[in-house]
Amino acid sequence: MKKLLTFILIVMLACLFLDKISGSGSGSDMHMQFNGDDVDGPLEWLFGLVFAGGGLLIAAIAVVCAAVITGVVLAGVGVVLIAVVALCVVLALALSTPVLLPLLIPVAIVWLIVSRNRKQAQARQHSL
Repeated sequence: MKKLLTFILIVMLACLFLDKISGSGSGSDMHMQFNGDDVDGPLEWLFGLVFAGGGLLIAAIAVVCAAVITGVVLAGVGVVLIAVVALCVVLALALSTPVLLPLLIPVAIVWLIVSRNRKQAQARQHSL
């Protein structure tokens, strides 16, 4: 934090010196009025930096709030979408069960053979 404040102070001082060096005939069209009075010199730079920094701070807060709200909304939508996809998968499986039955018969036979071989291997290990 101290480094940031030091950097800001250096930038503000550089702006003050640049304003002094360039003078009023530098071709800048920007004029700042405060309560109807023309503000120039170092005070103009200071006000410009403060108001620009304030605007950036407000913009940063707005972007963070928008990101949080978007994250919450999209998280809720994501949960709903996952539930809908799971429901569609269950529905598709329920509708395709009669079609998958010829595929399930060979899978069941292979599963039974593998489990029988596994049980026999375990029985041989226990008997040794």
